[in-house]
Amino acid sequence: MNIFTRTLAWIEDGICAFALGSVSIIIFVQVLLRYFWNYTPDWSEELSRYLIVWTIFIGTAIGVRNNIHIGVDAVLRMLPPSFKLSMEVLLNLIGAIVSIVLIWLSVLFIQETIEYEQLSPSMRISMAIPYMAMPVGLGFAVIHFVHDIVKLFTTHEEPTAFSM
Repeated sequence: MNIFTRTLAWIEDGICAFALGSVSIIIFVQVLLRYFWNYTPDWSEELSRYLIVWTIFIGTAIGVRNNIHIGVDAVLRMLPPSFKLSMEVLLNLIGAIVSIVLIWLSVLFIQETIEYEQLSPSMRISMAIPYMAMPVGLGFAVIHFVHDIVKLFTTHEEPTAFSM
């Protein structure tokens, strides 16, 4: 499972690095074009916005992977060790279930988007592409939630921040 999670981590990090790097370049070029030639490409802001959305949802998965997502850490620290393991499993399970429900709802929304052939205003691409960020990012998060549950049962230690 370590090879799989390391590969997934590499993919997630690569997507975020590519997206943020692209946004930086696009916005920098847009500013230069506007300042020197009084020209702003129509697609630049829209593409930057979609890349940031992808970064947010993939970043959600990275947060789950590194165990830096929102949690009830204060309550867990006060629990006796016998309850701590079961509470960690429960919280990861709730996170996975909520993510799965959101994936299901977003897939339904994407299906409607495809059915009605909704296109983006400037680039004229299918809006399903930007909307796919949600099920992809949350799908990665579910994998990390499940991996944390397996890690809790196999190693009997809680997942720590920045662990893989």
